[in-house]
Amino acid sequence: MLESSDFDFSGRRVLVTGAASGLGKAMAEAFAGHGAELVLADVNEAGVRDVAGTLGAAWQAYDQADVASVLALAEAAGAVDVLCNNAGIARLGPLLEQTPDDIQALIATNFAGPVQLAVAVGRGMVARGRGVIVSTSSQLAFWGSAERGVYAATKAGISQFTRAAAAEWAPHGVRVVALAPGRTLTAINQYLKDDPAQYAASLKMIPAGRLGNVEEMAKLTVFLASDAASYVVGETLIADGGFVLL
Repeated sequence: MLESSDFDFSGRRVLVTGAASGLGKAMAEAFAGHGAELVLADVNEAGVRDVAGTLGAAWQAYDQADVASVLALAEAAGAVDVLCNNAGIARLGPLLEQTPDDIQALIATNFAGPVQLAVAVGRGMVARGRGVIVSTSSQLAFWGSAERGVYAATKAGISQFTRAAAAEWAPHGVRVVALAPGRTLTAINQYLKDDPAQYAASLKMIPAGRLGNVEEMAKLTVFLASDAASYVVGETLIADGGFVLL
């Protein structure tokens, strides 16, 4: 039976990246509702400052594509109990039209940066013998799609890193898991809403018949980080309305 104490994050420091908007902002709000001590981070300084001000949280601007900036965030955040490794970018388009800068930005921001942050924060977690890392993957890590090749590869890398880190750190009391959202109502998918025909076609591919929303993804993140999921290790939870699996 689930207990309210399973979702009590009082006294726990939760670092959320990409917290200025979208899923990251929803994560921050969800953890705040469960009593967490928040540290919020984003490349958008004004945005993350505003969200932090609303929630009474600490904040820091950082560039996830820059290793020094990532390591500085890990040091400033201190002893983190939960890392929501969420920040990322999307540069979509045909592979032959992806520039070297596009490819490098996707790899640096969506894969190398989250891995660097997880290792930096995970080092302290392992030393203390406790902690949870929840990284944001994607349904595209499990499904091939045109015009999303490099983005999908970075997310597949996150899911594979999750498995490897879990295998190493679970014996030290640190759980590493990931959430793979399907198409969710965020700014990245606004183009669907702007094109009724494309939006209707997209819904036909989702057995649940709708796009996800950031609030339900944030709730799943809280669950994965909570004591209720204490035996979930190395998994990537796909939340896509049945798109990939059905």
